[in-house]
Order: sequence, then structure tokens, then C-alpha cells
Amino acid sequence: MTDMSNGEEIAEPVSLDPEALERLRRFGGAKLLGEMVRLFLDAAPARIAAAREGSDAGDAAATELALHSLRSSSAQLGAMRMHRLCGQGEQLAKSGDLGIVGLLVSDLEDEFVRVHEWLTGYPDGGRA
Repeated sequence: MTDMSNGEEIAEPVSLDPEALERLRRFGGAKLLGEMVRLFLDAAPARIAAAREGSDAGDAAATELALHSLRSSSAQLGAMRMHRLCGQGEQLAKSGDLGIVGLLVSDLEDEFVRVHEWLTGYPDGGRA
């Protein structure tokens, strides 16, 4: 990305952080990493769907709760863009502003496809 004010390159925020997975592997071994990835991949679609349903229904509390629970696990597994999207949506829902949350959830759905592919392709990531 380029800063339009001075033409300098600005580093894009990290989207996927393999070091987060390596920390989990060092902490608990391949079995723990595989189990955490499996649990995340199993639970994330329901949390994203709950955020979508809450947003569509105008239920700020349900939207905030769904995004909050997904935000922590995303960061733990190195899905940093998902983490940021959840944080943004959570803050908007907390303030009662659901107008843009639906767009963030759409971005979150797209990002989850990338994260799923990354995690299942990561050594020991797709294995429980």
C-alpha cells in the first residue's frame, strides 16, 4: 500500500501469522495445535452465522457476543485479519451501530475461506 501524501510504501497489516501456530506447537505439541485448529474450524462458521443473524435482526448484543468469541480464537490461531474484522464489528455492535456490521461480516465470511485453507494446509493444522 502506498501513502498518497508522500509516496512511501506502508506495510499492510499481517493477515496470517504462522508464528502464532508455532507458539501453540511449542507450548502443547502437534496434537494440541491440531485439536485447536479443528475446534476453530468447526466453531467459526456457527459464530459467523450468529453474527450475520444478529446483525440482520438488529440484535446488537447477539452480534457483539458472536464477534467477541470469534475474535479471541482468531488471534490465538494467527488469523489476524479475522481478529481485526471481529474487533471492528464488536465495537460497532457495542455502540449499537449495526449499519456497517453486515459488510464486515461479509468480509469475515470471505476471510474465513482463506483462513480455513491456510489452517488445513499448515503442518499438523488439519490433524487432530
